[in-house]
Amino acid sequence: MNICKKIAGTIILPIAMYVAMFILCTANGKNFFGTWAMWKIVMVDTALSATTALGIGLQFKNGRFDFSGGAIMLLAAIIAGNLAQGNFGNSIWAFVVLSMVTCVILSVIVAVFYVYGRLPIIIATVGMALLYASVTCLVFNGTGAKYVSNMTLNVFSSFPMALLPFAAGVLVYGLYSYMTVAGKESQLLANNQQSAVNIGISEKKNVIISYIYSGIIFGLATMIYATNSTHDASFTSLVTAGELFSNILPVFIGMMLAGFCGDLLGTIVGALTLSLLSYSLSAVFTAEMGSAISTVITGVFILVLNVIAGQGSGWLNAIKKIFMKKLKTA
Repeated sequence: MNICKKIAGTIILPIAMYVAMFILCTANGKNFFGTWAMWKIVMVDTALSATTALGIGLQFKNGRFDFSGGAIMLLAAIIAGNLAQGNFGNSIWAFVVLSMVTCVILSVIVAVFYVYGRLPIIIATVGMALLYASVTCLVFNGTGAKYVSNMTLNVFSSFPMALLPFAAGVLVYGLYSYMTVAGKESQLLANNQQSAVNIGISEKKNVIISYIYSGIIFGLATMIYATNSTHDASFTSLVTAGELFSNILPVFIGMMLAGFCGDLLGTIVGALTLSLLSYSLSAVFTAEMGSAISTVITGVFILVLNVIAGQGSGWLNAIKKIFMKKLKTA
C-alpha cells in the first residue's frame, strides 16, 4: 500500500464527519461550527477520549477486555482531588502525582487479582470495577469529584493544557508498544499464548507490567477527566462502565484504521471523529435529546463501520465483477 492510500485511508473518516456535521449544524442555524472556539472544545474532548482509549486499548489489543478503567479513573479523581485540596495546599503538582500514583496502584491491584486469582479477565475486572465503584461512596463521605470551579486544579481540563497529558499518554503508549521488551512480548502472548510461554515469556510478569503502563495512561487521563465536569460517587452498580463503553469506541475505530496508520494514530483519529459527532449533535439538539440521539447515532455509526470493515472488500469485488460482466456483454 503506497503512502497516498495510507494518508487517504487515515484522514477520510474525520474529514467526512466534519463535512457532514458542518452541513447539519449550518442547516440548523448553528453557524459557529468550524470556528476556533469550537475546535478548542473538540480538541479537549478528543484529548480526554483518546487518552482514556489508549489506556483501555493497551489491554484490549493484548486480548484483555478490562472493565475496571472507568472505576479506576473515578476513584483516582476523588482521592487525588480531595487530598490535593485538603492536605497539600491545593497544589496542582500534588494533584498530578496523586492521580498517576493512585491509578497505577489501582491498576496493579487489578492485575494481581486477575493473575493470581486465575479468573477470566471479564469476571476479574468487573469484580474490581464493582469494588472500586463502591469505595467511591465511602471515601470523603461520598462527595465525589467536584473541582470544576477550582481554578488551580482544572488547568488541565481546558485548551491548550489538556494537550499535555494527552501527548504524554501517546508517548507512554508508543514507548510500551514499540520500544519495550514487555510490549513486544505482550504481542507474542496475544498472537499465540502457548508458544510465547514455551519460549520463556512470563505471562504473569508481562500482565503486571502492562497494567503499570495502562495505569500511567489512566493517571494522565484522570488529570483531564477529574475537572472537566463534576463526577458523583458511584451509588449505582457498574455506572462507571459507561466510561468504558464510550471510550472504547475510538479503540474499535483505531483497529479498523490500523492497516493505514497503525493502532496508535488510528485511535486518535477515532477519538477526533467521535468528538466531532458528539459536539455537533449536542449543538443541534437539546441537552437531554442530544445525549440520547448521540448515543444512538454513535452506535449505528460504529456498527456501519464494522460492517464495512468486514464486508466492504467483498462488496467492492462483487460490484467490480458485475461491472466487468456488463462491459463484456455490451
